[in-house]
Amino acid sequence: MIGELCRQEYVKLFTQKYPYVLLGGVLLVQVTRMLVRAFTPPETTLDVVTAPQLWAEGLGWGLRFGTYLILVVGAMAFSREFSLGTVKTVLVLPIRRRDWVLAKLLALIVLAWALLLAMAALGAALVALTSGWGPVVREGVVLYTEATVWREVVGATALTLVFLLPVCALALLLGLHFTSSGAAVGVTLLLGIGAEAAVGLAGWGKYVFLYHLHRPLELLEKLGKGMPYRWDQVLSWGLPTTLIAFAVLALWAVARLERLDIDG
Repeated sequence: MIGELCRQEYVKLFTQKYPYVLLGGVLLVQVTRMLVRAFTPPETTLDVVTAPQLWAEGLGWGLRFGTYLILVVGAMAFSREFSLGTVKTVLVLPIRRRDWVLAKLLALIVLAWALLLAMAALGAALVALTSGWGPVVREGVVLYTEATVWREVVGATALTLVFLLPVCALALLLGLHFTSSGAAVGVTLLLGIGAEAAVGLAGWGKYVFLYHLHRPLELLEKLGKGMPYRWDQVLSWGLPTTLIAFAVLALWAVARLERLDIDG
């Protein structure tokens, strides 16, 4: 049942135009940033951009805008059903509300992961065509081997996939609180941007899942610059915070639809 509901979500999503427009915008931002960075002449030898630095910086820019895409799609998942009145039609069918929420969440997660992996592959191809992959070398000294670079690229990608989970759950949950798609999207974007800025300025970043979303790529940029880097805080704070936030938000979304009076 959940698999069929997921398939229906993709049919509804990809028969609309806005996902393609947003996707094109995200990829354009990533490609533009990487090309500008790759072909900007360095002022000194220390300013020469390395492969992991270029890849992480480009993917970071793409991820920032890609997060907005996920927030928009997720916020509209239920708010659009309410605004069109199709929610009552669906719930007349022998479908458990819990399964419907889980199906929408699963579809959104798969979409988010596919987007990130596509951006990662695109970034890797652009690096190969510009600076080329290889070890991190500064002043003729090999600081990180190519094997280390690739290991950390794969690790950063895997961690970022996990850190996207609560973003999907948050977008879905907020969409359940609005019957207008426009209001759901607007509030979701404002809350996401505002919360990330507020906790960062207040110094509480490590306690909030949004703070950790870009941390793996930031550490990879440090590697690309030949600087020392550590995954300690990402693994000790980032993973637990992210998984707890995802579980809470997902269960909240299920409880919200279960208790919602559709006819009220």
